[in-house]
Amino acid sequence: MVYEAELSAFAEATHDDLARLLMAASTVVNARSLAAIDPDGTSGVRLAHVPVIASLEARGSRVSDLAPRIGHTRQSVAALVDDLEAAGIVELAPDPTDRRATLVRLSADGAAFCARATAMMQDAEQSWRAEHGDAAIVNLRSTLRSLAGERD
Repeated sequence: MVYEAELSAFAEATHDDLARLLMAASTVVNARSLAAIDPDGTSGVRLAHVPVIASLEARGSRVSDLAPRIGHTRQSVAALVDDLEAAGIVELAPDPTDRRATLVRLSADGAAFCARATAMMQDAEQSWRAEHGDAAIVNLRSTLRSLAGERD
């Protein structure tokens, strides 16, 4: 049986689907951002690493604490941390409160990466405000927070 009408209706609905547009915008913005922060691609940071970096505590975090913060398994976070350590973005240190545990800390290179990323995010928002207006960006942020279940 051929379901041409259903497939056509679904394809048309998907074209303007807000969830798809949000994902497409996120993909484009994140790819452009990472390219601007690391134009030669030598930092070793991929988009999958960003939530790990952003969830680190200043004094260090255990992988077991990072995993629920970013909604990943401990195994997947451990693999991301291994990548970041190999890239020199984080360093591992013994946890002074528990000899069996290890803390993940931002390195000097990681701090420099974060500084470049923060500056790039601020520049991008200024550009969007210039193009779309302050009110549109404030409204967009509020709407996105609401859709994400966050509060202003």
